[in-house]
Amino acid sequence: MIKALKKLQTIFYCIYRINWIKFFKLYNKNAKNVLWFYPFYREHFFTQSIEREFGAIYSFIKNNQSFKIVCSKKIGKIKDSNVFFFSTQHYNEHKFVNYTQILHYISKQLEEQNNKVYPTSGEALYWENKIYMHQKFKELNINQPNTVIIDRNTFNEESVIPLAFPFLIKEPHSCSSLGLYKVNNEEEFKQKIFGENQLLKKNGELILQELINMRSDMRITLVGDEICLHYWRINKQKEWRPTATGYGSDVDFISFPEKWRTHLINECKKFNLTSLGADITFDNNDQDSLPIFLEVSPFYQPNPAVDLTSINVPYGVYKKQFKLKNSWDIKFVDIIFELQDKIMVKYF
Repeated sequence: MIKALKKLQTIFYCIYRINWIKFFKLYNKNAKNVLWFYPFYREHFFTQSIEREFGAIYSFIKNNQSFKIVCSKKIGKIKDSNVFFFSTQHYNEHKFVNYTQILHYISKQLEEQNNKVYPTSGEALYWENKIYMHQKFKELNINQPNTVIIDRNTFNEESVIPLAFPFLIKEPHSCSSLGLYKVNNEEEFKQKIFGENQLLKKNGELILQELINMRSDMRITLVGDEICLHYWRINKQKEWRPTATGYGSDVDFISFPEKWRTHLINECKKFNLTSLGADITFDNNDQDSLPIFLEVSPFYQPNPAVDLTSINVPYGVYKKQFKLKNSWDIKFVDIIFELQDKIMVKYF
């Protein structure tokens, strides 16, 4: 019930934010600016996000850009246009393990039809594609944890384990701390990848990564070379665990390691992404050491800043609550609209 109320609140607030008089003035079925809204399916009501699509409409209107909406799977008919669409696993109707390639394929085909696309095919490669991401980290000389890629064709139960325990196993196509496992010894490692879960067989490739001694990481959100949002996620436990807010982490929206601001912007610009969310940490939580990049993605879920003293519950719990006043969902829509407008301005 709460999930349904939160979803309805989000939809109604998105509708409220749109200037519908200007919407009908600027909407043109012959417009070159095309917003592709993947068909909304009833069974995906609770999982299909629409905030970014509404944010794009908001930005078209704010910037007096004529546009049209395509709500059909037949996006391949579009040529010589500016096409905007957003990531969702619902594109992957055939349920491939590597669902990220679907987004890249769509972007690439649209570009070959003389469209200017957001996301570009290059940007789409980063979407929940951790092997590609870590390979780019290495290519671009980005400071990252020691990372090794193994594949099922060359790695078996007799192979030498390339990292010292404990370390992390990452599935290549995952998000929000899903597909992330800590292994403490050889028995746990082999059980995870060869045992009941068959992680290596299922995925084809896996990422093995050094476990950084950290109890917090920082998410920074950039559009172009501007850091638009930042916050720390702080693990209050003595032992390592994912810092996602769903695990009960504290959130700090105020602190920022200013000495590294220019460095972080310059490192992020290497990816050539219109916008990105990057997860950063420091070994032993020492902010005098070089920042370590954990992950980066052109698609991310920002957490809006709130006065944590006024909510009296962990941030992760607050996110799941339905509220008419001080609603997380309302704040989330506001920040998505702001970021989408910055992205659209950067695009044009």
